[in-house]
Amino acid sequence: MMLKRGEAMSIEAYWIASLMADLALLGASARAMGIFQWRRVLVSGMICTGYGVLAAMRPVPWATIPVQVLLLGCVSGLIARGCGPWLWFKVAALIAGGALLSGGAAQLPCFAAKGPVGALCALLGAALLMLMLSVRRPLGGDWQVTLCLETGVGRARFPALIDTGNRLREPLSGLPVVIAEARLLEDALPESGWRELPFGAVGGSGRMACFRPAALWIEHGRHRTRAPAVWIALSPGPLPGSASALAPSEFASFV
Repeated sequence: MMLKRGEAMSIEAYWIASLMADLALLGASARAMGIFQWRRVLVSGMICTGYGVLAAMRPVPWATIPVQVLLLGCVSGLIARGCGPWLWFKVAALIAGGALLSGGAAQLPCFAAKGPVGALCALLGAALLMLMLSVRRPLGGDWQVTLCLETGVGRARFPALIDTGNRLREPLSGLPVVIAEARLLEDALPESGWRELPFGAVGGSGRMACFRPAALWIEHGRHRTRAPAVWIALSPGPLPGSASALAPSEFASFV
């Protein structure tokens, strides 16, 4: 049976809305953990929307808890790829909490039928979101980490202070920025791939040269974790205080 034009458009609108909702949930979860990369979020959202199509067409076996748990693990693993099991777990918990909250809240108007179940799902989702957003691993008293950087030229290893005031973003990619004094990286500076990064501070404003490292690891105590995608900016002069490098606040989720 052929669908009328209005029906076809409503179905298309439904799937577009589903994709937008998936992208919003996945993007918010990634942004909350400081690992937002639009390509990973877009691919993950398309995977979730495609799964929704399969689940609507064949509830068994697609719309079952084991398959949904497997999908959650795969999607959260893609978003948090290379970031360690702790962050993978937090991303998975945020996605699950958001899905429970939105799905449960959608059932609340039908209180006579599914309302109690929907209310319980919404409460569980809200509790899970609040728990995951509030739990952090202890950093210790000084918020000091060691960064191990690799480029195509060489390697560098230097201490950095996780600075909650470092909100710098590379404007084209939207990725966070590590600010380091040039002397720390003199043996590992790449020959190409540089960009100009505008910045503003209490003492004035200006521009810093920045580059993307081939790899970056975060060391804190006995823990060594692959850092998320970042840019490294060279400070035009000595940094204020005792720190010679400032890491973004997003790094607090990795140690």
